Amino acid sequence: MVLSGWLQSCENIVFNMNVNNSNDPIRILQNRLGEEWPSISKAIGEAEQATLRMNEAIKGHSTSDVSVVVYGSLARKEWTSGSDVDWTLLIDGEVDPQHLEVAQSVADRLNEKGFVEPGQAGVFGNMTFSHDLVQKIGGKEDSNENTTRRVLLLQESMALGNPAAYDRVLTHILKRYLTDDRGFRRGSGGLPYKVPRFMLNDIVRYWRTITVDFVEKQRGRAGQGYGLRNAKLRMSRKLIFAAGLLSCFSCEFFADPSAREELINQKSTLGMEKHLGEFIRKTPLEILAITLMELKINDEIAVKLFSSYDAFLAILDNRAKRDELKRLHYDDVENNSVFQEVRVISRRFQEGLTDLFFKDNDKLRDLTVFYGVF
Repeated sequence: MVLSGWLQSCENIVFNMNVNNSNDPIRILQNRLGEEWPSISKAIGEAEQATLRMNEAIKGHSTSDVSVVVYGSLARKEWTSGSDVDWTLLIDGEVDPQHLEVAQSVADRLNEKGFVEPGQAGVFGNMTFSHDLVQKIGGKEDSNENTTRRVLLLQESMALGNPAAYDRVLTHILKRYLTDDRGFRRGSGGLPYKVPRFMLNDIVRYWRTITVDFVEKQRGRAGQGYGLRNAKLRMSRKLIFAAGLLSCFSCEFFADPSAREELINQKSTLGMEKHLGEFIRKTPLEILAITLMELKINDEIAVKLFSSYDAFLAILDNRAKRDELKRLHYDDVENNSVFQEVRVISRRFQEGLTDLFFKDNDKLRDLTVFYGVF
């Protein structure tokens, strides 16, 4: 019994080291399956090159109190030929009138380097203050913009230059999620699971918000640009949500046993904060790959998910197809061959997600039903 327990402890340590230190889980999964995902590989390489160019462009604009933070396809390492740059000047310090000038200078530098400006919504390309992200979680002051910035900071963001402000804000947001969650910190109804429900509910709320806003934008823009927005909602936005759920479930599946013990016996969330702080720095596709491998999910499901996502990125990287989707009005989708291609790909991706969350792993299914549905 003692030897068995010792061996199990060693397995847990190695397991968690693999989860936290795997530098390229997508390539590892690809090699295990004997698959090729050229569009994913290309997007990762292009993202790394674009990041180097951006770092050079904004040199000197980040300090210990200010970080230039990028979101979207660049942070997810899904950079394609038509990608734009979603960024914000994240401020975690004293108010300074010059912050606006810094933000304007960042915008000018990026434009000079040929980076496409953010979209019309006004969420990106400006200033974000840490106070709102950390203190206004829920309630009437937590606007859609604030929720979007906070959740995407957790799920698809990357700091350029000095990351000090970025690191602090992420740490404080996670601390709020975990320490304010009484059920997570002190236990609720004798549940054996350790999943941060407060954080998970905010991620679910964001997903539901963007699905509702999608219809509002469709109406407000008279159906213009429907094809590309719909494709992204079916694929990249859905991937973000899935990775968010898996990040929360990682506290149950992948956290170091000492973090769980600390939480149960000392009611301290420090170990879990550290685990999440490391885990969420991975891209959504990396989180998906880690989950598929470590939970030993059926190979067919893994191929279905990654091959469909690879096909989606191939469409986005095709200028003609991307432009056609961008121009596509919702009245014309049924007769459009590119949109029908997206529809087939997205259905396969959805099938893979359904199999992953509800069919192949009993514990993952139970967590999804308990925390994600009811």
